[in-house]
Amino acid sequence: MEATKIKNCYKLFALAMLFFLSFGSCFFSERDVFAQTDQTPSTLQAANLAVSNAFSAVLDAEKAGANVTDLIAQLNNASGILAGAENSYRSGDSNTAAAQADSVLPIAQQVTVAAQNAKQTATVSGQNAFWSTIAFTVIGSIVFVLALFLVWRWFKRRYTNNLSQAKPEVNSQ
Repeated sequence: MEATKIKNCYKLFALAMLFFLSFGSCFFSERDVFAQTDQTPSTLQAANLAVSNAFSAVLDAEKAGANVTDLIAQLNNASGILAGAENSYRSGDSNTAAAQADSVLPIAQQVTVAAQNAKQTATVSGQNAFWSTIAFTVIGSIVFVLALFLVWRWFKRRYTNNLSQAKPEVNSQ
């Protein structure tokens, strides 16, 4: 009886191994296929995020007073390529979509870095303009008050000289 139980266990084990070997490979290959198809949407999402970050950086640079005309042109170019990538993905051409999305990433990163540098430059330039305005205002005020003082002294001296050179008139009644 024990021998038949052992034989039945071996048969059950062999049948289970045969089942897992035959159908298990199907399950593993489908996971690889799913992973390959999930890569394109994640690439598109990363490109969308990079373009969004670049747009935010350009907006911040513009608020700081930087000239962002060239950056906006580059950002529009990247947005156009990204729109083409999304259209390619929706039409079923995931290889072209992934390639286009990958080409958007360096452009967006370059725009982001350039916008951050432009913002920093504009901020420093604005601070320098503020302090130079303060300095010129103080210096101009001091020069103006000094000029007024010198003109007042000149008029006072002239009035005093004219008064001392004047001849008194006598009125007789």
